[in-house]
Amino acid sequence: MRFAEQFRRSVFWINDRFRGGRITSHYRELASLLNNPNRKLLDLHQSIALKSLLDHSIYTTRFYSVHKYFGSINDFPVINKSIIKENFTDFLSVKYDVADLHKVTTSGSTGAPLTVYQDKVKRARHQADNIYFSEIGGYKIGTRLYYLRVWNDMNRKSPVQRFMQNIVMVDAGDLSDDSLKSFIERIKRDNSTKSLLAFSSTYEALSHYLTKNMYPGRLNISSIITMSEALPDGAKQRLREVFNCPVVSRYSNMENGFLAQQCIGENNEYHLNEASYYFELLHPDKDEPVETGKLGRIVVTDLFNYAMPLIRYDTGDMAVLEERSLCGRPGRVFSRVEGRKVDFIYDTKGNLLSPHVITNTMWKYSSEVRQFQFIQNGKDIYMIKLNCPASSFTRGEELTAEFRNYLGKNAIIQMEFVDEIALLASGKRKKIVCNYKPEIPL
Repeated sequence: MRFAEQFRRSVFWINDRFRGGRITSHYRELASLLNNPNRKLLDLHQSIALKSLLDHSIYTTRFYSVHKYFGSINDFPVINKSIIKENFTDFLSVKYDVADLHKVTTSGSTGAPLTVYQDKVKRARHQADNIYFSEIGGYKIGTRLYYLRVWNDMNRKSPVQRFMQNIVMVDAGDLSDDSLKSFIERIKRDNSTKSLLAFSSTYEALSHYLTKNMYPGRLNISSIITMSEALPDGAKQRLREVFNCPVVSRYSNMENGFLAQQCIGENNEYHLNEASYYFELLHPDKDEPVETGKLGRIVVTDLFNYAMPLIRYDTGDMAVLEERSLCGRPGRVFSRVEGRKVDFIYDTKGNLLSPHVITNTMWKYSSEVRQFQFIQNGKDIYMIKLNCPASSFTRGEELTAEFRNYLGKNAIIQMEFVDEIALLASGKRKKIVCNYKPEIPL
């Protein structure tokens, strides 16, 4: 281990100790609960934490004050971004001064941004979650972290932060071959142990580049972690082969934090952060639980944000919950985490289709198509935007036929060739857009 890495790690924990050891305390609790094969300990922790949060919310917030005689969490309403925005001040606890709180704002990738306030205890828990799950994924504090994203005044790290956290900021706005080649050469010159952190779309572009070019040789990378969204299986396998290190996807969001992380094994299941959150899986169109093994909406209660309690918050994402992991680690898992509900598409009969059908189909064309965006504009009308020269793409009929196998033989599929798929404010590119909403019979 290099001296600089050890120094940064020691400074971090010593600094936390002088500040009261909050992160250390949370970290130890996470390890104790999530590594313990005795489920009863975690259930007891959740029960106590949940009761405390609910009691706090009914007495200190206007929104939840009408639920003072609740019997269980099921007596509380399921909320979403729209409800929070419409009743924003009613969610804030009167026990806190907003000036003392930490403000986080979502990117607005599926609508207008959402602002949430967090207290100091929540921030310490969030940092402990980050450290705990990063270590499982192969990254430790002090290790050099190449952080690839679109940087702006809202998210840019200060020089002191970059030095103390050993972060190298890399602008991921340009994913051309020249830019990716420059990035590979940069990390090849860096002999230190390092990890990579980026959005899925950035890693996919990197994977495509590596498919077309010679492998770069040993790069001394300890882990590759994907933020927010999962990597397609093909891209994940290619990166694992090239860099010879764990490649894991995180399931997280700005308003809550680290909800789950993919296993470093081959099964791709997501281990839930049940020490910090209470999870429910509800029917896609009703606020009723779905059976284990069935696809449902992910509804989360943050057990640690008392400044702005979010109880039964519909994340907008969907998953399949299993009671036991395949790898043998304690706790429940998501065997699949699907795209946000608004990003699902429908076949010509009105059936929901997983976004992975789109991404995995397009993976076959990655050597010819730099970026894509799949849009549903009507019941049987679809548009595929392709970032590649129209003259060089000769597999249009093959691609259309393949999609019709999933969508329906009567699917009307159009193609548009573009120079770029526009970036969202978050730095992500929205691959799947559904502008069609089928009528749901009552």
